[in-house]
Amino acid sequence: MKKKRLVALALCTAMAVSATGCNVKTKSDTTSAAAENQGPTEADPNADVEIGEVNLKLLYQSSDESVANVIRDELTKAGMNVEMSAAADGATFREQEGNGNFDIAISSWANPVGTPDYGCRGIWESTGDSNLLGINDPKLDELVNKAAGETPDVYVKTYGEAEKYVVEEMTYMTPLYIGLTGRPYSNLLKGESITNNQRWEKLDYVDESLRDTRPVVLTQTGSSITTWDPIRADDQSSGYTLDELYIHLLTLQPDWSVSTDSSLSYNYAISEDNKSYYFILRDDCGFARVDKDGKVYDSGVKVSGEDVVYSLNRAKDENSTAMHKTYSMYTNLDTVEIVTDAAELDSVKTVDGKTIREVLEADITPISKLAATRDEVDNAAGSYQVVRCNTTVPYPQILNCLTFHGAGIVDSEWVEKMNEGVDFANYDATKDRLYGDSVTTVEGATYDNQLSLSGNYVLTSMNDYQMNFVANPYLRTNDPECTKIKSLVNKFIADKDTALSALRSGDVDFCYSIPSTKYEVVEKDENLGLNKFPGIRVYMLAFNMHGNSIVSDSVDLRKAISSVINYNDISAVQAGNTIECYSPLGTCLDAGNKLSYQPGDTEKYLRAYFANKK
Repeated sequence: MKKKRLVALALCTAMAVSATGCNVKTKSDTTSAAAENQGPTEADPNADVEIGEVNLKLLYQSSDESVANVIRDELTKAGMNVEMSAAADGATFREQEGNGNFDIAISSWANPVGTPDYGCRGIWESTGDSNLLGINDPKLDELVNKAAGETPDVYVKTYGEAEKYVVEEMTYMTPLYIGLTGRPYSNLLKGESITNNQRWEKLDYVDESLRDTRPVVLTQTGSSITTWDPIRADDQSSGYTLDELYIHLLTLQPDWSVSTDSSLSYNYAISEDNKSYYFILRDDCGFARVDKDGKVYDSGVKVSGEDVVYSLNRAKDENSTAMHKTYSMYTNLDTVEIVTDAAELDSVKTVDGKTIREVLEADITPISKLAATRDEVDNAAGSYQVVRCNTTVPYPQILNCLTFHGAGIVDSEWVEKMNEGVDFANYDATKDRLYGDSVTTVEGATYDNQLSLSGNYVLTSMNDYQMNFVANPYLRTNDPECTKIKSLVNKFIADKDTALSALRSGDVDFCYSIPSTKYEVVEKDENLGLNKFPGIRVYMLAFNMHGNSIVSDSVDLRKAISSVINYNDISAVQAGNTIECYSPLGTCLDAGNKLSYQPGDTEKYLRAYFANKK
């Protein structure tokens, strides 16, 4: 099975919104007029309650200032006072959010694997690894876990119930928008090589003779990188790179289906009960390392089933390392094992009645032996390693999760050696060194690059301005064209306008992100191209549920704030390059929910808040 569609995205084609801020009426604008024209629709038990002063602290990243200004203006029109608090970067923002230093915040969550479980578990579950809002709700935990154990034909209803509970019943957050992602690139690059889930090994020059001689130059906004350990990273700054540093059992295609393309697997098969997932591994992938002079060399270690078992068990264990950031995704992963009994491949069937062996052997030399260790593997002679991942419940979403950087395959013996003697429970970043600490890859006095990498590219060094990479020469050696451009530079340019200027001047070849208001500038530049895609990041106005804010204990106040937000106002300041959404699941699932706020709701909820205020 080379490719299997798992999640049917329900994103509609983005519609441009043509509206100006001065002509679009917010909900608060329409409330009074609607009340005068229609009269009361139902008795308000708090009709005589006086609305008092509401003071709110709005936390946002400086890159979201235009949206923050719209939200401030809307809340101000509704009679609330807003203090603006800008965080310079993502790391500072997450720290402030985690500390509860806000009342409302412009938060965003990216879903790089395309599954609803990843879209919500980390941020909604009480123990979620990205739950920075302080949400602690047993009913929500139950819904998230119930949906995770269901197949797609059933889970849409459960996820729909969960998001409605979050957005309207409890109002832990309210929707803002999904960005329409524009990927601008130099015309030196083939336009078809630029995709929404950009993989570096797919980038290619129009003039293919440049592949070996000219580095391709990218730019990204984030530079706050602390680790190259795939399970300790949770930020966009390192996420793009980690996808390339470590090989996976599967990869994602641009349509969010899973594939064995550029992966460690020839094929994969699923048991008919959707609880066992089998992968037959290639034997032409090796770990690359970097010497003290920054030169890449062959470690002599083949990427194997032992490394897969170690990496995935490590990924699902919250205590396997200090500052583990990605364990929530693997909650339903039970056991990971090397299969040594060939009879199992013949006895276990897939949903369409084929044996696991039939599916795994497609288009490769038939299996003559199942190898227990890397030293026994010889694919040409029919000796393979097969790994089985078992889930606690039927959970096809696990396949998408295996494409995430947290499931990258690390060098098991090397990582253990690097982390030997470190007490994870009492880890001190100022004193202790763990595998992947980024300081060891920084040029200068601290340079001691000890990464052992199985992915498409090898990070040789970095500094304050850029990261430097070369294609891994020991990866998929039976497919030498698997990585087309042989060297790559990724520059740190925090300001998106500056990044666009660098692209237009020819200093860089590709930008992950530029201001949505500048897409037209790119489209009019004959030296550039622009490919547009529905974004993977959902923006929500999030509420402080840590217990130290006026919004923490009042769902009425949270609803009053939510009812003010107007999508059209927000889309207008981004030149219409947005998509309307309902919840963080908006990039991968449409349960049919729509916001139900009506004119007059803001005042109604504010009166209820002050009626019950202690």
